Amino acid sequence: MKAAYRVTLRSIGTFDSVNVILVNYLLLPLVSLIMFLLIAFGASQDYSRILVGSVITTGIGIVVASTVYDQNINLLDDIFSIRPTFKNYWLVKFVIAAVVLSLETILLGVIGLLVLNKVNIIPRLFLALPFEIFISVLLAYFCAVWGMKKENPYWLSNIVTGSLIILAGMIIPVSEYPTWLKFFAELLPISNLIDWIEKNSFFNQDMLILLVKILVWYLVCLLSTKIFFSRKQER
Repeated sequence: MKAAYRVTLRSIGTFDSVNVILVNYLLLPLVSLIMFLLIAFGASQDYSRILVGSVITTGIGIVVASTVYDQNINLLDDIFSIRPTFKNYWLVKFVIAAVVLSLETILLGVIGLLVLNKVNIIPRLFLALPFEIFISVLLAYFCAVWGMKKENPYWLSNIVTGSLIILAGMIIPVSEYPTWLKFFAELLPISNLIDWIEKNSFFNQDMLILLVKILVWYLVCLLSTKIFFSRKQER
């Protein structure tokens, strides 16, 4: 099992060395956070929504990058033939993504919310971590599966991460969107998570909707797997 983690870590370009890890997951995020806070101080917009929601893209990037590496070294053909267990293949990628996502959330989230005087949100930020991880790995898996064996395996992950700020309601609540945009935004559970973080009650409508959407996305991922492997067998 340790070997699986070592191999997966090497398959992610941003984990090539300690220096690269520090630059990509500490230095650059801190610089972005500083710029973010400088903007927030000069505006009336509530930037805490962006702060607590943007880390989800980190998990997506890690899982997809590792899967693309497997494709580049022609490992996917072996995966299709031997069908390794979830624990031996996907779980390793998910655990690494979850650890990095958690560290970024704790570091950048706590610092940012303290500076933005949103201390009351910090406890709920920790409570939201498991949901952030589930959402991130589900979206990452969905993007990775539909990117397999494609000329551009990043096509879907680029679309998802690029539109995440708008579709997740990180700038303004989804409830204020026009109907056509609200339809697409409601497909994701992230806006419900952010709304839940900002409210005082633990069990509320946002929590219920969040759990239902996570279950739906889990079923979508299972269906995507069946469709993809059935097409592969037909070929």
